[in-house]
Order: sequence, then structure tokens, then C-alpha cells
Amino acid sequence: MDSPEDSRAFAKDYGIAFPLLSDPDGTVSRVYAGVTSDHNTLPGVVIIDRGGRIVFRQVASAKDDRMTTAELLATLDRTLGTSGPGVASAGYAAIDRAQLRVALGGGGVRGSGETRGTVVGSVAGLYPLGRHVLVGPWLGFEPRAAPLEVDAAIVLRLPIWADAGAIELGAAGGWTPWGDAGASASARAGLWFAMSPRWALQLEVSVTTHGLGGRADSSTASAALGVTRLFDVR
Repeated sequence: MDSPEDSRAFAKDYGIAFPLLSDPDGTVSRVYAGVTSDHNTLPGVVIIDRGGRIVFRQVASAKDDRMTTAELLATLDRTLGTSGPGVASAGYAAIDRAQLRVALGGGGVRGSGETRGTVVGSVAGLYPLGRHVLVGPWLGFEPRAAPLEVDAAIVLRLPIWADAGAIELGAAGGWTPWGDAGASASARAGLWFAMSPRWALQLEVSVTTHGLGGRADSSTASAALGVTRLFDVR
């Protein structure tokens, strides 16, 4: 029962090339799957043979209850007498996309024998090397000790929740040109969640040391919440 405009936007986000039909008044939905009390189509899968006979129907209470693509193809083979190769899961599209991340948070800086509260921010451009590794430049901002931190980062990922999320462990190293100037290194851990094929959220904690090898050095422990813009690089 999505509008044609919503269906076009959905097809563009997911790269769908086949037609998506619109049922704004719910006529088809009522016949094949049913309509909820708030006038939405119940998620369902219906297989109709060439003679117009329904040979399979699955009606779910939520989108996540529907069968997977591999299960659907197996059901087609069983009910229609077709056959074909199995399907290898390509994962949720968002986890395979390049990322532009922006994050903001706070923590504490320890240096010269004292700890002071601070704010932190970062901007990162990360490119996927498969589904489990991201690499790219990482710029950090922390006004007390490291107004600018220029790093290269690597992030290792464990996909979760049907590949719409990931547990992340990362490391970065580079240079801090001002404040506690010198080499810098950091370790990061966090959670990443795709809200759509274009946008994601991430929560991360990190420990960073600035000014390695310089006259002054400091360490920062922080937590940050960020938003990610996703880009299809296929």
C-alpha cells in the first residue's frame, strides 16, 4: 500500500530494477494477505501459478518474520516444479557501503599529572575491504591537548542483527600538529547500526595518546555518538 513515490525511493535506495506495484486502496492486499487495523498491508509472500491458483501463502506479523530469499527460491522450486542454483547471501546493502562518519562526545584528558574534562569530535571517511574491514583517514578534534589529530584508521567488524549492525574494534595512528604535538595512536571499540541503506548511527569509546616522542604527551579517554552517511561503491 506504499505510494508510487515511496516505492520509487525504495527501489532507488536498494538498486531494485524490477517493477514495484502500488496498491493504495488496499484492494489486492485484502485479497492476498490482509490489512492491519491501522491500514497497512500485512507482510506476506504469495505464490500464484500460471493458472491463477494460489499454491503457497505465508502471512507474517512483521517484516522480519518473512522467509529469506533462499527459502523463497526453494519454495518456488517445490511448489512450481522449477529448479535452479542456490543463492549466496550478499548481506544487507548498508554494511558493504563506504562511510562518511561524524561524531561528537566527551571524556577526560590526562596530562601533567592532572585529569581535565573535555569534548571530542571526529570526521572519518572509511572504505570497505569486504564486509569485515574498513580503512581510511580519520580526523580527530580535542581542544585541550590535540586541536587536530590526523590519522589513518583500520576498523574490524563483526556483523550482527541480519548484517544491519556490527560490533567494531579499531586502531588509528598519525600525527598531532598542535597542542601536544607529535605522533598519536588510539584504540577504539563500538557498535554500528544501519537505519537505512543511506544512514547509520554509531556509538564508540576510545583511548588516544598524543605527543608520542615529543616534549609533552597526554592521553584522552572518551565516548562519542555519531551519524554515518553511506555511499554505494559497487
